[in-house]
Amino acid sequence: MRNLLAAFALLLSTPAMALAGDPYTVLDVRIDATAGNALEAQTAAMRQGQLDAARRLVERMTLAEDRAGTVFALEPYFNEMGEMVNETELDAALVSEMISGLEIQDEQRSATRYLASLNVSFDPATVERILDSYGVPFVETQARPTLILPVYDGETGFQLWENNPWRQAWLASSFENALTPMFAPGDTQGAPYLSARQALSLDEAGLQQVASIYGVNRIAVLRAQERDGIRRFGGYLIELDGLDGPVIESWGPATVIGGWSNAAMDFMLDRERVWKEQSVVRDGEIREVRVTVLYSGIEEWRGLQSMLTGASLIENARLDALSRDGALMTVNYRGEREQLVTELAERGAVLEEHPGLGWVVRRAF
Repeated sequence: MRNLLAAFALLLSTPAMALAGDPYTVLDVRIDATAGNALEAQTAAMRQGQLDAARRLVERMTLAEDRAGTVFALEPYFNEMGEMVNETELDAALVSEMISGLEIQDEQRSATRYLASLNVSFDPATVERILDSYGVPFVETQARPTLILPVYDGETGFQLWENNPWRQAWLASSFENALTPMFAPGDTQGAPYLSARQALSLDEAGLQQVASIYGVNRIAVLRAQERDGIRRFGGYLIELDGLDGPVIESWGPATVIGGWSNAAMDFMLDRERVWKEQSVVRDGEIREVRVTVLYSGIEEWRGLQSMLTGASLIENARLDALSRDGALMTVNYRGEREQLVTELAERGAVLEEHPGLGWVVRRAF
């Protein structure tokens, strides 16, 4: 794992950007089992709930193509007889080893039935060791949180801050532990600065103000509508920390299968897949780069230190020299340099090449 010299670690660290949650925790796993008696029903439900939670964790942190052919293959496949195998289940012993804690909520029981909701925590070191042992690359670093602005195109016009089915679907969703955490405003603080129509027209001043209110620099404006029983949604992804103004990418439109909560889940899973494709490291080669860390004072240095030490791709960071406004470091990292650039950007730092200093690390904003 990461080794940091004492000189580097002695400085107190203050996170520059708080991550939204814990990717190793799976929330709200519903369990329901019936058996000959109450104890058997509870045992069966708990076993299935732990397997379901582990499945969600593996799906969250890995890509299907990397799981194929391993004990973590969760998708249908053809066996040696050429038969399609649709039911795949993780090994219960492996799952038990990975779990570090359970929280049980909303228990209901009868003489033969048991229902509850589980929050399941997994031990990061154990999960990492087991995935590594089976050669399955994984991603554990969260992207920066995305603020969702859900615009509903209903019979009364466009609605953003008003109560509507699209907004309610996002407020009822819990994506803080996803690799791509996202949330909709739970209040109307941003309403005076950005209307639904301004959001759809990508009004830069309004978007900047709303981003400041909710502490983000990434926004998704998603317009949803239902016509003749068909639900569709799409919109724009906006990055607000670009040096040359906002960076805008269109998304969708997509047809919704199910309800609006399914649409919210589909969007999160799509962004999570893209993030994993950008971040996954499939080779174990360790690369080295010498960087100059630029800062204006001790607080900024502490923040940059936190960004570097928290980067999952960095295996070792050696402090070679330290001054009032800069530090020289040797960094060993996994993956391609572009992946390291991307991960540090998600943590609020810029890794770029300077004509006089070589590779430098500085705050993004």
